[in-house]
Amino acid sequence: MIGRPRVRSRKTRNVLTMLAPLLAMACTFAQSTGKEAPDPRPGVNTHFSQGWPPRYIDSAAALGTATIRDSLHWAKIETAPGQYIFTEQNSAHIALSCAAGMKVLLVIEPRNPLYDSGQSAYSPASQNAFASYLAAIAARYRGCVAAIQIGNEINGRNNVTGLAAANRVAWYMSLLKAVNAKMRPAHLDVKIIGGSTNIVATGFLEQLFAAGMLSYVDAVAVHPYRPDPEGVDWELARLRAAIVRHGPVKPVWATEFSRDFTSPADAPAFYLKMSALMQGAGVSRHFWYALLDQKWFPSMGLLTTPGARKPVADAYAFAAAKLAPLGPAVRIDHGDPTIYHFRYGNAFDLVWGAPRGLTVTGPAVFHRADGSIAPPATALGNEPILIEGGTSIAFGPADVVADSFHGFAQEPLRWFGRRDLTGAEYPLLPVDWRWATYLGNAAMRSMIVTQNGVGTAGRTSAVVRYVVTQSGAFHASACLVPLGTTGDGVIAAIRHNGTIAWTARAGPLAGQATGAATVNASRGDAIELVVSPGASPRGDRMRYRFRIGRSARNPATC
Repeated sequence: MIGRPRVRSRKTRNVLTMLAPLLAMACTFAQSTGKEAPDPRPGVNTHFSQGWPPRYIDSAAALGTATIRDSLHWAKIETAPGQYIFTEQNSAHIALSCAAGMKVLLVIEPRNPLYDSGQSAYSPASQNAFASYLAAIAARYRGCVAAIQIGNEINGRNNVTGLAAANRVAWYMSLLKAVNAKMRPAHLDVKIIGGSTNIVATGFLEQLFAAGMLSYVDAVAVHPYRPDPEGVDWELARLRAAIVRHGPVKPVWATEFSRDFTSPADAPAFYLKMSALMQGAGVSRHFWYALLDQKWFPSMGLLTTPGARKPVADAYAFAAAKLAPLGPAVRIDHGDPTIYHFRYGNAFDLVWGAPRGLTVTGPAVFHRADGSIAPPATALGNEPILIEGGTSIAFGPADVVADSFHGFAQEPLRWFGRRDLTGAEYPLLPVDWRWATYLGNAAMRSMIVTQNGVGTAGRTSAVVRYVVTQSGAFHASACLVPLGTTGDGVIAAIRHNGTIAWTARAGPLAGQATGAATVNASRGDAIELVVSPGASPRGDRMRYRFRIGRSARNPATC
């Protein structure tokens, strides 16, 4: 993929010294909070602070929502320095939500026209004012407001403004220290949630961890927006490793996640897979975006704007009522990245993955992602299957032995960049940065590969390689779909020990390419997909998939 992978924002290592008493306070606070118990009950994003009708509060509660994520806009509450005016118009949704049996997570932007000209609070005076405002909220809504998230998607281009944007790490650390000075220890019942990045921005967050952020927060917030659930666990594992490296260890909250859906019928499977993968990767709490369809996000709600339930609302409500009480989903490792198997307590199993047989023994009830009853399943596939009961679950032999989608950045596949003029190869390894983690190499900065995206830049080729471990006949298949409308395309080839077995062009003019080849391979042979530039070296981006199978029954599809 040309250029580093980005997710469009939906809304438009400096180590700092500190005073000894403040450091002592932070350490005491970190020790007092301990390890958070995961809460698998679903939460949802709402915009009552932006004028949503209060009647939808009961709708959220009826779906089994544990916590809503909303706001109390600083500028609406503090209209004169040091005076906080809470009215029915600007804050009634807080009390109403708690009266309906839900807690509230507030995400609050540190901006108020009274301070620093309305830019992100930068001066000590404005940061202290912001911290005092949060303390006033905590005091007023004790037992109702469970957590406050400091800022929103702070890796985004427009979400940090003014002087703060010149050094976000220093600014954010200064802000967190001011907040802690006002909030601790008087309001230990209100969790401070920090980080808040659009997607899982491990590289950006690690700068904050290195500067000491984890001593000042109760949890780290991420918004893992992505086209497919599969692979989010890999990114979260890298984030968790960064947290462990820096410490103290704090939990991860996914305070927004969703996707634009072409069809409402696609959303239940996405929700169920994402929630299971995140819980299995150690995410403590998750919040769907959003309760209602909106003008700019018309396909992401649990409900339509008139309040009618969509299919994803059924999946959400079923998870709240039947799965969450059993505890978080636990991943069952079968040593095969193409199998996804999660267990909820002793009552439910969730399975999906590359095609293979599925055998369930003992009395069992099968459910679709939305909780509805389904016929007994005898095969694994892309659609998630919920199995209630059953004494054992067994999977048939694997027809698919390697898949770039299900096994991204994992053995038995390996990714390389190749210089076409010299043939020199460089392993592509995980790179954490401001946005999503990708595969790359410092020697080939223009070569960027993600789970879904591959491309060319200059005279370089991307290579996905499978090394045969057991001799036999293999069916190698690939698909490539252009992601842009410019460029002259790429040349894709499946090669066996360097010999081309299949080749085709893909690009804006040639369209997508799908092909396969059957090869007889010996142990140690290499079967690979090579994506090379066309006549123009400026680059083309492709959605891709490479699959190795024992037969031609299950070719790669994009």
